[in-house]
Amino acid sequence: MLLLLINSIHIEVENQEPSNQIKDEKQVYSVALISQLYRSGGLERVTQLLAQYLSQEQIKVYLITGEPTDQDYEVPENVERLVAYVENDGINEETMNEVVRVKTEEKNQLLLQYAKQYNIKLFVCQEHWALGHYSTINFLKDHNIKVIAIEHNFFMFPIHSHREHLYRYSVKTYPRLDALVCLSRVDVQLWRKVGVQNAIYIPNLLTFDPSQVQPSNLTTNNIIMVGRFNKDQKQQHLAIYMMSFLVKIYPEAVLQLIGEWTHSYFKECLKIVHVMNLTNNVVFIPFQKDIIQYYQNASVLIMTSKTEGFPMVMLEAKAFGVPVVAFDLTFCELWQEGVTTVWQGDIPKMAEKIAEILIDKNLRKQRGRESKESLQRFDNTVTVQKWVTLIKGIIDRNPDTIPKIQETEEKVTYERALEVLKQELKANDKEGYDFGFEL
Repeated sequence: MLLLLINSIHIEVENQEPSNQIKDEKQVYSVALISQLYRSGGLERVTQLLAQYLSQEQIKVYLITGEPTDQDYEVPENVERLVAYVENDGINEETMNEVVRVKTEEKNQLLLQYAKQYNIKLFVCQEHWALGHYSTINFLKDHNIKVIAIEHNFFMFPIHSHREHLYRYSVKTYPRLDALVCLSRVDVQLWRKVGVQNAIYIPNLLTFDPSQVQPSNLTTNNIIMVGRFNKDQKQQHLAIYMMSFLVKIYPEAVLQLIGEWTHSYFKECLKIVHVMNLTNNVVFIPFQKDIIQYYQNASVLIMTSKTEGFPMVMLEAKAFGVPVVAFDLTFCELWQEGVTTVWQGDIPKMAEKIAEILIDKNLRKQRGRESKESLQRFDNTVTVQKWVTLIKGIIDRNPDTIPKIQETEEKVTYERALEVLKQELKANDKEGYDFGFEL
C-alpha cells in the first residue's frame, strides 16, 4: 500500500514552537506551495498568483516543483523556487510501480530536508488526483509539520474520473490536515460530513482586474476554449462535435482550441476535425503564456467540462466581458451567475445557444455585461486576507482561526449540498454510490 511509504521513524522538526510560546512580531512565516508543473494549467496559475500575493504579506513563499522548463510561468519577485518532485504516473494503485513508489519516498524525504533548511513551517499540497499527494500529506503530518491541502475539483471528482480509490485515500488522509481549502461551499458541507471539520471555502484569485483590462469588443466570430487537452474531464472532442451543429446555423463561426495537448488525444481531435470537414472552422493553438489577446478577440468562451473546481479560464474570460456557454455544473461557484448553461453533453443545445449570441449583437453585449458583472462578489483583497489569516493562524497555533474564517462564509446548507450531490450522481448513472454517509 502507498501509505507504507511513510517513514515510521518520528523526527521532530526543528522549527516547531512550543504552543505556549509568545509570538515574535518579527517572525517570518515560511510557506511552501507544491506543484509538479508550473505551466499551462489552472492549478499552476493559482499557484503563481497565490505565491505572488502571499509574498507581499509578510510571508516567505517557496515554490516546490519539478525541473523548470521554458514554458513555465514567471516566478514572482521575492519567491524562491526549489526542485523536489517526481513525475507521478501512479493515477491508480495498479500503475504506481515500484520505481515511482521509491521516487515518491525520496521526494518526501527531500521535503523534510527543505523544511529544516529553510525553516518552512507549512506546506500547501494541491494535487488531489495523484497518490503521491496523500503519501506526502501523511508523511509531513507524521513529522509534525503543518499542512493545508487545496481540493481543486468537486467532491465527486474521483467518481467522475473512475478513480474511486482516491476517495478512499482522501477520507482517511484529509481529517489530519490543518485545513482543507475548498473551491465551493457545497464541497465544504460534504467534506465536513465525512469528518474533515477544518474544511473552509476560499475562492481562487482573479488573474485580471475587470476594471483594469481592455474588454473584448465582441465583434469577431471567434469561440474559444482554453485548457489542457483532457478527454475525460475537459472533453475538447465534444466542442468539435458541437461545431458540426453550429456551422449549419452560423457558418462563419471559428472555434479556437487553446492549450497544451497530449499527443494521442490531440491526434484523435485532429482526426474528428478532418472527418467532419471542419478544417476551416476549428483551429488548434498551443499553450500561450500571454492569453490576453485571445480573450480580447473572442465573442464566446465555451466549456464542455465534465467536472471543474473553480476554473481560471472562466474567471479570465469573465474579466474581459466574454459571454460564457457551458455544460451545467451546479456545484461550481462560477456557474451561479453570468453563464448560459445547457445540460451535460447536450451539444446541439450548446450550438443553438452559441448561435443565438453570435447572431444577435445586442444579446451578445448583454451576455458579456452579465459575465463581467458576475465577478463582483469575488474580491482579491478579501481572498488574500483569508489566506493570510489562515496561514498565520495555523503557524501560530491559534485555535480560533478556522472557526473565524468559517463564520465569514456565505452558507450553503448541508441539505442543499446533498441535493446537488444527488443530482450529480443521477446525471452520471452513479445513484446508490456509497460515500460512507446516508444520502
